[in-house]
Amino acid sequence: MDENGWANPYYAAAAQAGSQDWKAFFFGSLESGNLITVDKTPLSLWVMSLSVRCFGLNSWSLLAPQALMGVLSTAFLYHIVRRSFGARTSLFAAAAYASTPVVVLMSRFNNPEPLMGLLTIVSVWAALKAMESGRLRSFAVAGFLLGLAFMAKQVQALLVVPALVAAVLAFSQGSVIARIRQLLVSAAALVATGSAWLIAVQIIPAAARPYIGGSVTNSAIELTLDYNGLARFVHIPMNSAGNRTSVKDDTAPYNGGLTRLFNGNFAPEIAWLLFAGMTCCIILVTLGRTVKFSQRQRNITALATVWFFTALLVLSFMGTMIHTYYTYSLAAPLALVVAVGLSVLWQLRQRLVLRILGAVLVGSSSYMTIRIMQYGDEWPAWVAPTILLMGSIAAVFWLLAPTQGPIPAVGAIILAAVLLGAPSASDMFTLSTPQHGTNPLSGPVGSDPMSMSRLMLAIKDGRPPWAQQTALGAEPSKEVVTLLRDQTVGQTWGAATYSAQNAALYQLESGRPVIPLGGWLGTDPAPTLSEFQDLVSKHRIGFFIWQQALLDRGELSPETTSISEWIRDNFQEQVIDGVHLYDLRG
Repeated sequence: MDENGWANPYYAAAAQAGSQDWKAFFFGSLESGNLITVDKTPLSLWVMSLSVRCFGLNSWSLLAPQALMGVLSTAFLYHIVRRSFGARTSLFAAAAYASTPVVVLMSRFNNPEPLMGLLTIVSVWAALKAMESGRLRSFAVAGFLLGLAFMAKQVQALLVVPALVAAVLAFSQGSVIARIRQLLVSAAALVATGSAWLIAVQIIPAAARPYIGGSVTNSAIELTLDYNGLARFVHIPMNSAGNRTSVKDDTAPYNGGLTRLFNGNFAPEIAWLLFAGMTCCIILVTLGRTVKFSQRQRNITALATVWFFTALLVLSFMGTMIHTYYTYSLAAPLALVVAVGLSVLWQLRQRLVLRILGAVLVGSSSYMTIRIMQYGDEWPAWVAPTILLMGSIAAVFWLLAPTQGPIPAVGAIILAAVLLGAPSASDMFTLSTPQHGTNPLSGPVGSDPMSMSRLMLAIKDGRPPWAQQTALGAEPSKEVVTLLRDQTVGQTWGAATYSAQNAALYQLESGRPVIPLGGWLGTDPAPTLSEFQDLVSKHRIGFFIWQQALLDRGELSPETTSISEWIRDNFQEQVIDGVHLYDLRG
């Protein structure tokens, strides 16, 4: 895992700050001086900060907790299925989840997804047990766990809520009134847990806490409802250069719709079993009343189906502010519906139509695998024919298998190889490729020159410079790092700069807090010019690191721009190792 270095420096720096200062820990500040927070709720940062306090700041202390979360998520998913279906079905569900490329990718990365995913899966496990017992206490536990998931990644954690509501109303123990009461108890626990930090931050006077990064009004509630909420569903017109369009620009095409997850950027993360999952969902809905499900099997099937369709539709139609790794939210319900759907088709294979449908499903999955592989240009030539041959063998096996009894071990191995072999091979590319910055990607580099993986390669090479500094952060100068570490001991902050990734890298390398002017993208109205001038007059900031490329782009907030102009007009520029900086200590 240490190949990933700091992974996302933005969150790594916040974990470092939280390990140095308990106020920074509580608020999720990017730096221990507590001027501004990251643009997420801090639960996932708390885990990393505690790990850094125990084991020091390094890749393993940041990323090992994420890997453990991935392992625990897989284990709970296995137990969810194991309680109702056979051992092979539960093992397949766990293997399908664990081999999904986006799960492997994010389980070695320090974004909030691993903790959100773990807590969501555990809340589903608790809710299913509560539906069997009808105990209000168990429903409160499920709501509490989902509230914690909300604390990890906010609205993204709530994609499972429609499925939980539908399953409880339809199949939980007790009368309709009792089921509504169960939902109200769960909702109360969810709201109380998920809002506790938000309310606490709102109550604390703004002067006594850091600015809430990502918000316009310095409000944690606004951050939740707007930047991490409704804004994710808004289509923001963008031009080909990645900026918001002006009157003179040509607007880049919007990629939303049901085909989004099958395009060259999203498909390598999640689509290997996506067609099979969509087909299995239709089968489960169509045959739901004819299959002799037990109570537990019925509960899981209903919940998994609604969860899958909810996540699929949201990811397909959400707005411009989407990353490919958001498909992490679809991995668990996809693994559930494919495992359960194939199990149902196997049980009903005595019906010729369903037997043929099962064979077609397995064969078409091989075709889908080959299509996804065509998005990359690093696959060996023999892989596609091998997959096609294995898919044909698996389809023939399904057609000719006996109509009674469990699936033979040899057949199970063949099916697993056909359905999971290619995504597992894609994981090998991911494991061998260092992942840094704000948009990690799975699998081999895309063959399309405009694919995200190709663009990220260009960004890593500094083309254009503003994109590198925004998404990854520019490589810090060793001489400037030494200067910050040795010459700013008397200041609260070693330096100030923008963007947040630039600030984070200098902070991580020097061990000194660095102010990210304007927060994540330099667009937040914090600090103001007067606030910054006051800090400088009190000798609390060591240096200012100039970033001309970000200024030239023209996307910084007026406050950040005015601070830059004031510094340029009142302090002497010096160049050290190619870095333009200003000494603010005088």
